[in-house]
Amino acid sequence: MENPYRLDSRMAQITDKALCLIKLNILWMVCSLPLVTGGAALCALHITAVKILNNEESYIFQDFWAVFKLKLTPSLKLWLPLLLAAFALLFDYRFWQGIDGDFAGMIRVFTCVLFGIWTVLVFYVFPLAARMDVPAKTTYRNGILLMFKYLPQSIYLLFLTAIFLTAGLLWTPVFYIMVLSGGSLLAAIHGKMLLWIFEKEGILTPKES
Repeated sequence: MENPYRLDSRMAQITDKALCLIKLNILWMVCSLPLVTGGAALCALHITAVKILNNEESYIFQDFWAVFKLKLTPSLKLWLPLLLAAFALLFDYRFWQGIDGDFAGMIRVFTCVLFGIWTVLVFYVFPLAARMDVPAKTTYRNGILLMFKYLPQSIYLLFLTAIFLTAGLLWTPVFYIMVLSGGSLLAAIHGKMLLWIFEKEGILTPKES
C-alpha cells in the first residue's frame, strides 16, 4: 500500500502546478490583448511555462514580466509580420468560403495548410526569440529549419493542439480547462518537446541542459 503522505505530497504538487498554470494563463491573455504585444507575451509564456514544467522555484508574475519587458521591442519584428499574415489568411479563407466550386474548395484547403504551417512556425519562433538575441530574419530562418528538420515533432505539436482545441469545443470539462489554463498548459506540453529539440541543437542554457 502506497504511503498516504506521499499521495498527499503529489496532490499538493499537482494543485500547485495547476494554480501556477492558471495564473500564467491569465497573465498571458491580459498581456496579449493589445495584439501588438502578442509576441512578447508568447516569449514570456514559454519561459515561465518551462520553469513550471521543470519544478523550478519561480514567481509567476515577476518571471513573466521580466521576459515580457525584455522581449517587447525585439519581438515586434517577428510578431507583426506573422499577425498580418494571419489576417491575410483569414480574409482569404472567408473570401473563398462564399464561392462554390472545386477550385474554391482547393484554395480553402491550401489556406488551411498554410495556416497550419503558420501555427507551427509560431510554436518555434517565439521560444527561440526568448532564448536567442539574434536578428528577426535569423530567428525566422532557424524556426523554419527546425520546423522541417523535426517534421514529425512539428506535426505532433500541431495535432496535439488541434485535439485539445477540438475537445474543448465538444466537451464541457475540457472547455473549462481551456478557458482557465489552455494557453499555459499547451505551452508547458509544447515546452517538453521543444526542450528536447533545443537540447539536441545546443540551444539550451547550461542550467537547462
